[in-house]
Formats: sequence, structure tokens, C-alpha cells
Amino acid sequence: MTGVKAISVADGGGAVRCEQEVPGGSRDVYLVPLPAVVTVKEGLNLPRYPSVPGRLRAKRKPVAASMPARLQPRLEMVRLALPPGSGKQVQVLGHGSEAAPAVVDILAELGLV
Repeated sequence: MTGVKAISVADGGGAVRCEQEVPGGSRDVYLVPLPAVVTVKEGLNLPRYPSVPGRLRAKRKPVAASMPARLQPRLEMVRLALPPGSGKQVQVLGHGSEAAPAVVDILAELGLV
């Protein structure tokens, strides 16, 4: 359905009532079964702004506040363990120029030197 100017859910919820403008100022009404793809024209969903008296009445209306009861936690931690093989190994090769021969040996083992 394309170019819809009004849309509403039909009785029962299994269809959508769509109104489409036609030249001459009249409208065609279609009952489209769901699921349906509908494109609408501008002006279908214009915002409605409250009037000034309505806004003033809304400011004076009391707002009820309540605190919801906390639910008991449903999750419980049974254990916490690292998966095997995820640990990293560190080898201290030395400090400063002392570490140079060890670095060369490791690079030779890896086949990079």
C-alpha cells in the first residue's frame, strides 16, 4: 500500500484499514491483511501540542511516587576460574645489556635470526 493518509488496525487485529487520497478530493479505503508493507504521506503523524490551560492544569496535578520492592537476586556465583591455557608466561631475560644474548637466543629458536 503506498501513499496512505490514514491508517488504523481493523477489528480483530488481522487487517489494517488504509485510506489513500485520490484526485478530486476523495479517498479510497482498503482493508489490507497483515503482515503488510505501508508507505505514508506527510501529515499522517503530526504532533499535537497541549494548550496553555492544559499545561497549567498538568503542573498542579499531584504525581504519585512509589518505590518498587527489590527482587531477590536469581543468580548465584558458584565458582570463578580461568580457562586452561589462557594464562601468559613471562620470562625475565635480564636487565639492560645483560639481556641482549638471551634475546638473540630466543630469536634464533623462533627462526627469526
